[in-house]
Amino acid sequence: MPSRPTNSGTRQLSQRSVFEALLHGSPISRAELAKVTGLSKQTTSEVIDAFEQQGLVRPIGRTSGNVGRTAVLYELSPEGGHVLGIDLGAQRLTVALADIAGRVLAEADEPTDSRGGVWAIDQIARLSDRLARDNHTHPSRIRCIVLATPGVVNPKSGAIEMSPNIAGLGNLNVVGLLGERLGTPVVLENDINLALLGEIWHGCAQNVENVAFLALGSGVGLGLYVNGRLVRGENGAAGEIGYLPIGGDPLQAGSRLQGCLEYQVGATGVMRRYREAGGSNVDSVRQVFERAQEGDPHAVEVVAETARLTALAATAVIATVNPQLLVLGGSVGARADFADTVARILLQLSPRPVEIRTSSLGRRAGVVGALSVALRRLHDEFFGVAELAAALPLPPPARRSARQ
Repeated sequence: MPSRPTNSGTRQLSQRSVFEALLHGSPISRAELAKVTGLSKQTTSEVIDAFEQQGLVRPIGRTSGNVGRTAVLYELSPEGGHVLGIDLGAQRLTVALADIAGRVLAEADEPTDSRGGVWAIDQIARLSDRLARDNHTHPSRIRCIVLATPGVVNPKSGAIEMSPNIAGLGNLNVVGLLGERLGTPVVLENDINLALLGEIWHGCAQNVENVAFLALGSGVGLGLYVNGRLVRGENGAAGEIGYLPIGGDPLQAGSRLQGCLEYQVGATGVMRRYREAGGSNVDSVRQVFERAQEGDPHAVEVVAETARLTALAATAVIATVNPQLLVLGGSVGARADFADTVARILLQLSPRPVEIRTSSLGRRAGVVGALSVALRRLHDEFFGVAELAAALPLPPPARRSARQ
């Protein structure tokens, strides 16, 4: 039989219950907190008093009660603890700062330094420092930092491997260097996994327990959420779908470096195939799609083949994990016209129809997912209880302070 909670454990459970009620129901009075949590009024008041002393909650006004009585309303304080979510993409770097209640305080982005390596690390540190400084956030308040990155993190070296679209990350201890520069340990997670979690928290996949997120842009990636859990695999490389042997010879040099599928349907692959088909020079994959819409026959052919190869990969995913929902994201995948074409082909290929949606968060999906992981880690640090395996549920989208 499990052991009964100690006095310390009982206190932790009480604090966790009050925190969760504040997270999801503020502004709220002490009496309402006691009613929601089932705790006594005395215990509830003791927890609130302790939270006030720690700077975790703040009073935000009063509400009228019966016969003129009033009650103080409380909410989680923005000063109670901060997290940083960072999305390092091949094209853009995005950083967001949020408080303990999940309110985004500030967000900034800029083109990723094309030199990669130490220059990208310096850029992350500079943009993060600027965001904190501009919002008067002392570094000691930033309790958790999560970085969304392409590729796979080597747990021994701290390097980022299998990331051909950002140079120099496979030879650096990215985890250690960033931790030193930012003054807080940094958690690295695959960018597609975090984009998936972003859609589950604030996007198009809320309340869905079986989701596949297929992203096409600079590269190709897959995030899997099966029975309410993120699938990572033995070495964190689950979802490296770009290496599927679809679309060409998987043993040729380009395919071996990037992966066969990514070599064909990643942004550089789409532009390369367009030029090889006889199209004129283009600077971005977006131009290929624009020319297809204008009727350029070479662009139409290349876009159609890209959709066909994407549908083949999606069919393999559907047959393997049986998702309820397939989300298409990335600069290519989230295009509504492209997603419609993929969906039509899938109806012919897959014996089991699956709902398909395009990402509603767009390029913000990764940074939103990074914030969700950072918040969970922060909440667990403050209010994790060993006897409870379940994590605290995150606050719902678009929560706003009563003072805003």
